[in-house]
Amino acid sequence: MKILRIISTNLRNVLTSYGFYASVIITFVLCFSVELYYDTSAQESYSVVQVFMNFSHEKMLTNTDFCSYNVFTKGMEGWFPMFIPIVAAFPIIPLICDERNSKFRRITAFRTTKFSYNTGSYLAAMISGGLAVLAGFLLFAVIVFVIFPDINNFDISLRESFEWWIPENYPFFTKFGYPYLIGVKFLEIFLFGSFSAIPAFILTSVMKNKYLIICTPFFVKYMITQTYSKLYMSVYKDIENPNAKLASFLDITNLDAIKNIFSYGEDKWKNLLFYTVLLMSSYIIYYIIMNRRLDYGE
Repeated sequence: MKILRIISTNLRNVLTSYGFYASVIITFVLCFSVELYYDTSAQESYSVVQVFMNFSHEKMLTNTDFCSYNVFTKGMEGWFPMFIPIVAAFPIIPLICDERNSKFRRITAFRTTKFSYNTGSYLAAMISGGLAVLAGFLLFAVIVFVIFPDINNFDISLRESFEWWIPENYPFFTKFGYPYLIGVKFLEIFLFGSFSAIPAFILTSVMKNKYLIICTPFFVKYMITQTYSKLYMSVYKDIENPNAKLASFLDITNLDAIKNIFSYGEDKWKNLLFYTVLLMSSYIIYYIIMNRRLDYGE
């Protein structure tokens, strides 16, 4: 009960802060900046906004890349995975740092136990990050489904070529259709935002500067992404004998896999296990650090 009260209190503070709505707006803008179409003849790429401004409705109906569901799924591509550590952390990190600097944390923590306070704060940080990213993506989705043509408006042959792979990865698609796919994607986006808020939150146990706390995970994520890119290239250095073990390891430990986690078939269980271990390890590290501090993190 104490944990739930701490979560609800933190979420009320988050939902009334400028940081939350700034994260929503940033998410919304980044979704529209993703590359949607590449014109091979003109050697030019088009973002979601550029496609809407430069392509007619008739032109869109000639290519399923422009169907609303495909545009919807592309929203989390591009630069967004790189910036999500900042976006997901922005709703709550400034509030935590302000609370520490004002010494108000000690008063709050004394009214409960360390376990309840630390656990509630940890879960609230995850939920706030997930909600901010989900809210921005939801706004993007509403506009996309309004301005881009529905898949049912396309020619039957184009629709069949677009949908042939879906039942293999989403077995309930044949029964529930696109609302099921949209719901699954929203869940993936919420999880993506929730997990992306964890690194910055852990840093609050050892740092007070909110700018360093928010930006440090971004630089770490950038280095990890560059390292993985080079490792992926080394997998296929020998085209005839690719390094299957290294490829499997990189796929399982890919930090961005969670945004498409339910499309991975049987391999998704390995990814979910990896994220579960990562989640529990992060919580244990945070709890141990905070539990050993006599100043309650001040």
